[in-house]
Amino acid sequence: MKRLMVLITVVLFVFALSACKHKDEKIVITIGMWPDETAKEDVEMFKEWKRRFENDYPQYEIKGQNYEYNVDTFLFMAETGTIPTVFQTWFTEPQKLIANGYVKDITDELKALGWYDKMDPEMREALSAGGRTYGVPRDGYGLGLFMNLKLLEEAGLIEDYDHDGKLDLYDPEGNPLYPQTFDELLSMASTITETLEYVAGFMVLSANKQGGWQFSNIAWNFGADLQVQENGKWVSKLNSPGAIAALEWIKKIKHEYNALPSDVSLSYNDWWSKIGQETLAMCIVGSDAIATPFVNMDKPTDYPYAFVPMPAGPNGDRYSLFGGTPYMFSAKATSEQVMGALRFLEYMGRSPEMSDVAKQSIEDGMQVALRKGMPILPSIKPWINEDYVTYMENMEQMYCNVNMNYFKDFYALFDSMKRTEEPYYCQEMYKVLDGAIQTVLDPRGITVNVENLLTTINNDFQKNYMNNVN
Repeated sequence: MKRLMVLITVVLFVFALSACKHKDEKIVITIGMWPDETAKEDVEMFKEWKRRFENDYPQYEIKGQNYEYNVDTFLFMAETGTIPTVFQTWFTEPQKLIANGYVKDITDELKALGWYDKMDPEMREALSAGGRTYGVPRDGYGLGLFMNLKLLEEAGLIEDYDHDGKLDLYDPEGNPLYPQTFDELLSMASTITETLEYVAGFMVLSANKQGGWQFSNIAWNFGADLQVQENGKWVSKLNSPGAIAALEWIKKIKHEYNALPSDVSLSYNDWWSKIGQETLAMCIVGSDAIATPFVNMDKPTDYPYAFVPMPAGPNGDRYSLFGGTPYMFSAKATSEQVMGALRFLEYMGRSPEMSDVAKQSIEDGMQVALRKGMPILPSIKPWINEDYVTYMENMEQMYCNVNMNYFKDFYALFDSMKRTEEPYYCQEMYKVLDGAIQTVLDPRGITVNVENLLTTINNDFQKNYMNNVN
């Protein structure tokens, strides 16, 4: 009996120790957007956010993971449970991730924090399905035209009219000197290529799904709708008259005007180096990438780069593709982990909260951006609550370090031009469009029948993807 009592006592003691250990265990949150160790200033900033957060919420432990979303590897990570608690992706992905059960419904947590109604409604819709929401937006972007004004001046297209030492993007009457239409873009690109040796007037992407991404915006402006509902079913329209006209325009600028780089395969990693090396004058980029040539090519923030609205098509259609980066949460995350991860976003300055710690983090980010030589510009804001919008606008004005005459029209017109990406299989659509663009850019592309080319890929895309929607 005595031995039995000792055994019971030991078992109870071990159980008590186990219970104490469980009670003291930290709730671990893996932050997938942790910067690479080579970005030392960014890493230090994240470490400081971690220190502040863990000091205020000692029940949590923050672990950093430098994770970059990849369509090809995400499925394996989801199945093996190695997705970070919170990670970044693209706005083309949420519906697919939601449908496959890879991400967590965070509606209740958002409402508990009072964030749900503060989110930009269009962004929230992109992150929702069945009346439930599965992520929060980091930021948004719009596509526009990036220009090296120094090259435009050398080609005789602009000058310093008021002799203040700065190139003017408007004539003395205030009319814009940047291309308002794709016809004007073609003409200006041709002039630059003919006038300046070893300089391409414009660049068309064609690789890593980025050619199709930008082509969709060009096609919209030529009057295309690339996916439509007909008789209750979703139908691919990659061979619509507008899409054909857009690809014919690319064929024309390449083979008739020779105003593009000689490369057949170009991706988004190529534009900033060509712009910075002054072998390229104009290209389409997202507003969230404006800083890249300044930083990567070590250009001062007063360098004459400009970012202007997308040109209009032949019938006046003028859109700017509206995308962005959302934060999403692993389906395996607990509610406690989600709440902690959302709170950590506040400590990053990436939430609608305007607490002292959030404001400090936003200012930290501005200071780091200045030290890195980044341009400080207006942002496309993910939250709509007045205190957030007012504070961010004040900070952006306070820290602005560029000539806003080179950027103001994009931001002034964006709300009237923005158009969200097509609803289904965007990345797959972009990939097949890449192939069509490469076919046209190839030296043999001069003889390609564009309508037949687009009809072939449209039929394949409908069969392999869009039929799955219906």
